[in-house]
Amino acid sequence: RNHRDVQFEGAKDISAEAMATPRKTDGKKPLVTNQACFGCTIACGRIQKIDQSHFSVENKPQYWGASGGLEYEAAWALGNANGVNDLDALQYANVLCNEQGMDPISFGATIGAVMELYEMGVLTKEQLGTDAPFGSARALVHFAEMTAQGVGFGKEIGLGSARLTAKYGHPDLSMSVKGQEFPAYDSRGIQGMGLAYATSNRGACHLRGYTVASEVLGIPVKTDPLVAEGKPELVKAFQDATAAFDSAGICIFTSFAWGLADVQPQVAAACGEEFTLEKLNEIGERVWNMERDFNNKAGFTAKDDTLPKRLLTEPAKTGPAKGLVNKLPEMLPQYYEVRGWDAGGQLKPETRARLGL
Repeated sequence: RNHRDVQFEGAKDISAEAMATPRKTDGKKPLVTNQACFGCTIACGRIQKIDQSHFSVENKPQYWGASGGLEYEAAWALGNANGVNDLDALQYANVLCNEQGMDPISFGATIGAVMELYEMGVLTKEQLGTDAPFGSARALVHFAEMTAQGVGFGKEIGLGSARLTAKYGHPDLSMSVKGQEFPAYDSRGIQGMGLAYATSNRGACHLRGYTVASEVLGIPVKTDPLVAEGKPELVKAFQDATAAFDSAGICIFTSFAWGLADVQPQVAAACGEEFTLEKLNEIGERVWNMERDFNNKAGFTAKDDTLPKRLLTEPAKTGPAKGLVNKLPEMLPQYYEVRGWDAGGQLKPETRARLGL
């Protein structure tokens, strides 16, 4: 519900288990099979079928066959973010996102802002073409179709949440950083992810420093997700390692088992013995600083390394993080220090010299 809550009572209805469980309506499982890139044993993709009698596709036989299915982030963004627990509605909206090249995270998170603005009375049924309270699967489907077609209020949704909420006078309701919407992690409950979002070079992103691996899953070591201590160092380490992984052309999912020590001999075999472990670490750090330097020169400043007001001032209502906000003001200055940046978030001369920038 646009980060008003940190837990969703309908999560079980749109989970991986639900996708693998026969429906009551037709007795068929939504999940047909997993899908993989060539030669990959992880197979993170999903192939699914929507119930032909579901309101979203009942008169649309073109959507009755197997198609790309929900993955974790899409299930969250289309479902939990909007309080919607209708699995078939989520799958249909996801198919439209796939067809039209729309990011389901940004789309779903933008719908969360629209639904909140509707419940506040800022947006009306006449403007939207439908009632749009949190939890409305029909509104989600309606918005997905309108946005995919670029008609009606779909044009406004296509602006993304940052521009849309600013246009209607409530920019604080965009759950985004640097204009990019949040993926499926609330930074009141996972403190390191809040810092990773705020400092990501491409806006709120879980694929540029996935501290969830450590804070929740214990990979490579377990850290407490509810504390700020040690998170600046953790975030830097994850960001640098991820930049090295990406530069090597390796799927980031392998990092749940591999570290840079596993990647290093592969890169060295392909590119030459000079690619030592120390060199890979330096490459990752250098990439991150080059991106930061580019952003600074493009006009981004330390003021952009922030989070929505809601995550900094409205405590989590339930769960292990109950009563907590994100502790970004405590973590950010220390992060700049470990990065070798000044208080304004700019690279220090000695950092430039060390990295050859």
